[in-house]
Amino acid sequence: MIAVLGATGTIGRELAPLLGEQDLRARAVVRSDVAADVPLTTTAGDLLDRDSLEQAFDGATDLFLLTPHGPEQDQMERNALAAAIAVGIQRIVKISGGGPSLGPNGATATAAAHWRSEQRIEASGLRFQFLRPSFLMQNLHGMPVKWGLMPAPMGRGPVAMVDARDVAESAAALLSRSDAPDGAWQLTGPSSVTFSDAARERGARYLSIPPRIARRALERRGASPFEVDHSIRMARYFASGADGSPSGDVAELTGHQPRALKDFFDDQSPVKGR
Repeated sequence: MIAVLGATGTIGRELAPLLGEQDLRARAVVRSDVAADVPLTTTAGDLLDRDSLEQAFDGATDLFLLTPHGPEQDQMERNALAAAIAVGIQRIVKISGGGPSLGPNGATATAAAHWRSEQRIEASGLRFQFLRPSFLMQNLHGMPVKWGLMPAPMGRGPVAMVDARDVAESAAALLSRSDAPDGAWQLTGPSSVTFSDAARERGARYLSIPPRIARRALERRGASPFEVDHSIRMARYFASGADGSPSGDVAELTGHQPRALKDFFDDQSPVKGR
């Protein structure tokens, strides 16, 4: 049995049906106040309540670990690991941050939290597989296009953007293999692209704006201090080009090449020019 955390998110929504298609026994762990629309059996569990997680994980042998970004991420992943150990889970497949962003002084507080969580999981003695995706192509939908322009503070550095469907397929491939080796995989698209390329696919022109302008815009929209800091730090990270090297890890795990940026937009053509 696989306990699935994050089944209602961008990656989790793609993973859930794949687990069903492969006849893998799985259940989604969701908060009791969340109306889960996922094709899996659901059970209630709160990432900030370790006791509820132990009940939700009971009987599972594997845990898919994906937690939301936020100031409580570190505690959520501590609780998930402690509950997993308590009920006898044998393996954790964790969605982490892009490899170059990780470290004790990572690119953001979230990246540092991912690094600490990886360290704790490795030290726990459980089997583990860490998936480290680059910028998700789906995040491009959150960048508005107005007057033919897509403004963002992401600079002009290369980014090996990856489709969330490829991340989900990589996770499903690992979860289906009881003999999968411990390790970490950097999940990327087939080539480096820029935000200018992404804007062009949307029928727009990319406008690189200074981080200070983006910060003020986020604050005006009511973003929390954590969200503002995270967004600006991640923008600087991607602008640096640090996440711009494609890997072959999606192909290694899934047996097919990852989707290119053009494929992503061709599949979702109604969003072009939005």
